[in-house]
Amino acid sequence: MYIAKTLFFLLLLALTSACNDAKAPSPASGQNKASPVLVEVARVQKRTVAGKWRRSGTLAYRHILRVHTQEEGRLASLPWFEGDRVNQGDTLATLNNERLKAELKKAKATRSMATRRVSRLERLRKTKATSEEDLIEAQTELELAQTEVEILETRLGYTTIQAPFDGIITHRLAEPGDAVSRNHHLLTLADPLSLIARVAAPVQLLVDLNPESDIEVQLDIPDSQPLTGRLQRIFPTVNPQSRQGTIEIKLNNPPGRAWAGQFVRVKLAGIARTRLMIPFTALRTDRQGEYVYTVENNKVVRKGITSGERFDDWLEVIEGLEASERVIKRGFTNLKNGTLVTILNGT
Repeated sequence: MYIAKTLFFLLLLALTSACNDAKAPSPASGQNKASPVLVEVARVQKRTVAGKWRRSGTLAYRHILRVHTQEEGRLASLPWFEGDRVNQGDTLATLNNERLKAELKKAKATRSMATRRVSRLERLRKTKATSEEDLIEAQTELELAQTEVEILETRLGYTTIQAPFDGIITHRLAEPGDAVSRNHHLLTLADPLSLIARVAAPVQLLVDLNPESDIEVQLDIPDSQPLTGRLQRIFPTVNPQSRQGTIEIKLNNPPGRAWAGQFVRVKLAGIARTRLMIPFTALRTDRQGEYVYTVENNKVVRKGITSGERFDDWLEVIEGLEASERVIKRGFTNLKNGTLVTILNGT
């Protein structure tokens, strides 16, 4: 009886498993063919555009004079302070010159004595009462005395220092009564009309500028109006660490409220060039670098590129694409190399 029940149970279990296997669908019957991915594309095209750059910079005086002494002595007067404006010809500083005046007086007396001696020997030479050698010696002594007078007059002129141009005092480095040596720095004088903006710039910007480039300078002052400027100079070297060059921008009609060392914002327009362009949204990046998806025969082809400057919604392509190729600009979900696509915009 027990053996019969066991055999019945095993038979029932086998019949149940067979029914389940018959109802299970085959793997092949459940597969669906992948549908094409819907995308939008754009043509790679050549466009003539000018690069626009925004950089920060610093104001600086291009024309400055560091006023040094050319004589030693005690500083008699130095009436100017930082921020004072001076006119061309104004006396900037004077040194005590009493000693030089005394030396000049002595040299003039020596010259006068040498002049009288030459005159006397010339008269005696006419009567042959003196030799030619004595007359030549006296004339030489007169020349030496005259030279000494000229040297002392020049040195005496160095004790009064005058402004060579209209300017503003930026540094005062001595005080009246100081004993100063030769080449002592007294003042720094700057020409306020020589105010420039000095801007650090990448090499791409340096090669994209010319003297006719449009430049706008915004001072970091509330309610100030933008200033126009012009490219004055591009420095011939680039910093080897930062790879940045330097440009100087001449300000047109700088305002009185601008100071050297002040922060400014600069907008620059480069040279208009014909460039190969794609929509910026077409650019993809991963660990391998920059790339785009192109469409060939309704299939996706991944292509690595080298991008250049961005111009609003467009991106310059330096390498990797040709004009008229179609790049995908929208619909990147599940895209990979070889994916079948359907183009929605018909480009």
